[in-house]
Amino acid sequence: MSSKSRDLRGVIRPVGAVVLGIGVMMALCAGVGMLWDRFAPNPTRPQGGAAALALSAIIVSAIGMTAFLYGRRFVSERISRREALLAVSLIWFAAGACGAIPFILGADMPVADSFFEAVSGLTTTGATVVTDIEGRLSRPLLLWRSLIQWLGGMGIVVLFVAVFPNLGAGGKHLFRGEVPGISAEGLRPRIAETSFTLWKLYAALTLIEIALLKLLGLDLFDAVCHAFTTMSTGGFSTLDSSIGGFNRPAVEYVVACFMLIGSVNYGLYYGLLRTGSWKHLVRNIEFRSYVAIVLVSVFLLTLLNLEVHRELLTSFRYSFFMVATTISSTGYGTDDYSAYGSAALTIVILLMFVGGCSGSTAGGIKVERAVLMGKQAVAQIQKSFRPATVQLVRMGKATISSQVLADVASFFLIYMGCIAFGLLYVTLVEGVPMPTAFGAMLTCLSNMGPAPFHVGPDNFAGYSAASKLFFALAMLLGRLEFFTLFALVLPGFWRR
Repeated sequence: MSSKSRDLRGVIRPVGAVVLGIGVMMALCAGVGMLWDRFAPNPTRPQGGAAALALSAIIVSAIGMTAFLYGRRFVSERISRREALLAVSLIWFAAGACGAIPFILGADMPVADSFFEAVSGLTTTGATVVTDIEGRLSRPLLLWRSLIQWLGGMGIVVLFVAVFPNLGAGGKHLFRGEVPGISAEGLRPRIAETSFTLWKLYAALTLIEIALLKLLGLDLFDAVCHAFTTMSTGGFSTLDSSIGGFNRPAVEYVVACFMLIGSVNYGLYYGLLRTGSWKHLVRNIEFRSYVAIVLVSVFLLTLLNLEVHRELLTSFRYSFFMVATTISSTGYGTDDYSAYGSAALTIVILLMFVGGCSGSTAGGIKVERAVLMGKQAVAQIQKSFRPATVQLVRMGKATISSQVLADVASFFLIYMGCIAFGLLYVTLVEGVPMPTAFGAMLTCLSNMGPAPFHVGPDNFAGYSAASKLFFALAMLLGRLEFFTLFALVLPGFWRR
């Protein structure tokens, strides 16, 4: 190692630990899937898959254990900010690569397709390359596909910080690298306690949804898989026709409500449980803006879609679900949004840009950033005719610093720049129409799921292997909100 370069080999240990954990999850999934097939067989599904998962678990666990033991030689007492950024990035790439192995071995999927599917699951994007889910994926593989979304929803790094509470200040750096939004503040003095609290809330809400879906008549397997992918706002389904395949309005309403719940800042839920008061929640500017966006969007879509659905209640049902699945970045489907009029489709596209709240499992630029950009724009307009007045931007009673506003502006600039670059790449390499390329990039960078303007089926199966890998990278960029990964390409990051 050059004397001018930093020794960052200490990050191998946390990466190895997470990979080992993924191997354990694979083994658990293989066992549960095998028992499910044995005691509650479903002859309409492809059989097997558990052996492929078990073999994958052995391979991944061996890789993880080797990396963990090797990394112990270079570990320091505390993980620095740079080591945390590198560790978080490597963890996500390694998780995607390892998560792809069951699809390669169990569904005979190409490497690029498998990596795309695993990254889409872990980043909770929900885009897929599988065109025949019901005929190609066995129940153990479907369970794994849903589980990686659930693990990715709250964040595999956040889980790691909760499991390894002896990281000290390094845990805080890892937590911030994984949850880089504006409101990524610890809920409790110790960051490990924060991580564990978030996971307990997340798991409790998942169990509640499983119980409700089972009560509404869903098979337990479908209830578990869809609860995993709803609370993670991921959108992978066990059916080719997604939630619409159940054709049960009550299920659609429950799933829609939990998608909206998953799009709210989990810190607000913690505050509600800790104080027992709703004031902390209802006074939050981002939450109030989020609720307003949902209500206005549902109202407008219900009116605009009356031409398609004819009846008011039916239009409301589909519009409510469409708003929930879009703003939460889940991507479930019950309706053919490609048949919407231009005004209705514009609302859907705008919701894809905005996404859910900061500190949630949802994608998009986040409501908080959208509100801050709007407030900053108003402040600049006021400054044009009142130049001597100091224009402060506030969120509630809190004054937002110029540094935070600069971060928001930089984020939006990078976000739009990546969409522009991706648009150019996809149109040049794939030769698809510009709207199709735009929809694909918006889906991946916003971790959204549905891909508007696609010609043919709403999936990514028709793209080349190179483009699938490119889209996977875009999903990782969006999940880590750009700064974490882009820091690695700067030469100064690697110098002492």
